[in-house]
Amino acid sequence: MSYANIQVAQIAAISSNRCIGKGNDLPWHISADLKHFKQMTTAKTDSAIQGIVIMGRKTFESMGSKPLPKRISFIITTQTDYAEQKGLVGRDNAHVLHSLDEALTQAESLAKDIELETIWVIGGERVFSDALTYTDRIELTHVDTEISDGDAFYPVLPSAFDIVQQSEKMHDDKSGLDFKFVTYIQKKD
Repeated sequence: MSYANIQVAQIAAISSNRCIGKGNDLPWHISADLKHFKQMTTAKTDSAIQGIVIMGRKTFESMGSKPLPKRISFIITTQTDYAEQKGLVGRDNAHVLHSLDEALTQAESLAKDIELETIWVIGGERVFSDALTYTDRIELTHVDTEISDGDAFYPVLPSAFDIVQQSEKMHDDKSGLDFKFVTYIQKKD
């Protein structure tokens, strides 16, 4: 696992039936989860760049088609003119690529250059699934609800991943939902 000695980590919030999306948006709004996401995907560095994230096109569009602050976004799409469509040509903080391998290769090179230890895979469904092969760690927010009309789901975790840490159950007053943060690490052979 890992990719050229850089840790590959996934981060997502999932329902009890593994739903991660509905109508190209999160199925809930939990402030503590969004803060957790920001904290996990940014690191203290000497550089203006504090994180590297890899995502699919739909995930990028669900965030308003804007790169995340202080992080470099690698966007995967099969659309050859996507960078032009979204005004991303020549941008330093967003790169459009056409395969997960391309994204991981470029992200790994950049991570080494700016001394980041982790590349974050942030969605969506297909990118999460395809990246499991390279993933060392998974940070999941387990949201205690079932989304019956969801349209994007997190993959079933392979048995190679063990829980190494989990928070106490927390409650979000605005959404009325309970949730907890869980860290999974891939077993070493």
